[in-house]
Amino acid sequence: NKPMSPEQFELLWADFREHAKSRELFVQDLFAGADPAHRLKARIFVEYAWHALFIRHLLRRPEAAELVGFKPEFTVVNLPSFKADPHRHGVRSQTVIACNFAKRLVLIGGTSYAGETKKSVFTFLNYVMPERGVMPMHCSANVGRDGDAAVFFGLSGTGKTTLSADPKRILLGDDEHGWGDTGIHN
Repeated sequence: NKPMSPEQFELLWADFREHAKSRELFVQDLFAGADPAHRLKARIFVEYAWHALFIRHLLRRPEAAELVGFKPEFTVVNLPSFKADPHRHGVRSQTVIACNFAKRLVLIGGTSYAGETKKSVFTFLNYVMPERGVMPMHCSANVGRDGDAAVFFGLSGTGKTTLSADPKRILLGDDEHGWGDTGIHN
């Protein structure tokens, strides 16, 4: 992680917008979080259709009525074909993931890894959820018949998904969760 000045971010954002003018973008209006009491409205702009499909399956799709007047609480713009200029933008390489929490905006460029969009959504949730009384967690979780939740923490590849996939319990999810006053949600 490297800090970026507001001026550098504004320049990067202007260059992103200029670059996007020559591209076809796919836009998804989605909810980040399964619990309606805690979910956030997200607008995701992506350059690749498969990135749109990827994030559409990871986040929650609003009902048609919920899309009327949809106003995002944060936005992610993912342009793999955009290459940052380290000197011009004050970054370390042509690949950039820049988060501006004040603007509620994440810019992703120079990488085709679709997971950066998901990780950016979770980063934003990590920032705002504690103020809302929700602890964000990178974990897998399931729930038993009596409502007893089990949460599995660990580094990638340590068995969280395997442990949470119990045929006698309902899987909540295997990657990211929030724990608030209404329980644990994906």
